Amino acid sequence: KQWYQRRVAITAGQDDVVVSATNFTSERICPIFQISNVTGQNMELLKAFLNLLSVRNNYVVGDIAEFQIDDTYSVPGVGTVISGTCMRGLIKTNDALLMGPDSLGNFKPIIVKSIHRKRLPVKEVRAGQSSSFALKKIKRGEIRKGMVLVSPNSEPQGVWEFESEIRVLHHPTTISVKYQAMVHTGSIRQTASIVTMSVQHMRTGDKAICRFRFIKNPEYIKEGARMVFREGRTKAVGNIIKVYPDAPAPYRGNKRDKMKPKYNARRRIKSLNDRDRIDPEPNLVTRPEPILATVPSIPSIPSIPSVPLMPTIPSVPTIPTIPSADATAAVSATNINSTTTDDSGT
Repeated sequence: KQWYQRRVAITAGQDDVVVSATNFTSERICPIFQISNVTGQNMELLKAFLNLLSVRNNYVVGDIAEFQIDDTYSVPGVGTVISGTCMRGLIKTNDALLMGPDSLGNFKPIIVKSIHRKRLPVKEVRAGQSSSFALKKIKRGEIRKGMVLVSPNSEPQGVWEFESEIRVLHHPTTISVKYQAMVHTGSIRQTASIVTMSVQHMRTGDKAICRFRFIKNPEYIKEGARMVFREGRTKAVGNIIKVYPDAPAPYRGNKRDKMKPKYNARRRIKSLNDRDRIDPEPNLVTRPEPILATVPSIPSIPSIPSVPLMPTIPSVPTIPTIPSADATAAVSATNINSTTTDDSGT
């Protein structure tokens, strides 16, 4: 109900607390508590009111264990730590659970190393209690918000598509098939697209059954869960009525196909060498190679005869040396002495 349809009541004693807690679920009364954080005045009245309120969710302790991850941490000396709420069952230290789903919809086995609740170490955590787990041999990057820890006996499955009955609270125009917005259910927050609708269009105030498909990763969701569908000022609420665990994963292409350069038919080719370097797509029709006209060959120039070498010049005969005056006198003296010897001997 709207705020103006409720009756405001100021709680001043224990009787007012009981009346406010009893009529609070029927949305007929809006209690007001005058408390002081400095002196602590009327704090006991607020605590009594909270203790008298009825529980909205019925948690079952004896059911199969299920833990919803709200946040992740990396603590030095401890390792990867997750925090969240135990939705069903009982989880103890050193229990072997399955964590997931990952990007492929698979669940990975993990072991709970230790459990902390309200900053104190405990041995177990029950349904409806929030706590933190330290996990063994797992990196923080492998965990994301929205994953769950479940018992191996539950045989969990990741879901790509689900069906929900929603009511549009506000939308400026119309909602139709292929409309994408953010889906919130529990701790899950991911963009989803509308695959089919029970009506052709939806406007503000309309109600319809829509089939959604997650864009990035599969999620662990169950029938009966509440959801919020929003995008900007657009808001819609509803309940999940059916899940499709057998829906195939979307085809995202091959990595090699993404690495190939895209062919652009309008690209201008500046030269013949640039066109030869471009690899067209195999499915496209390639243009025929242009036929170049043959250029006639240039006639060769006749060879020029070699010039004969110059004749060799004969060597000039050496001129005999003229003896000097001293050498001539010595020769003459020798000749005279030889002549005298011959005369004496005769």
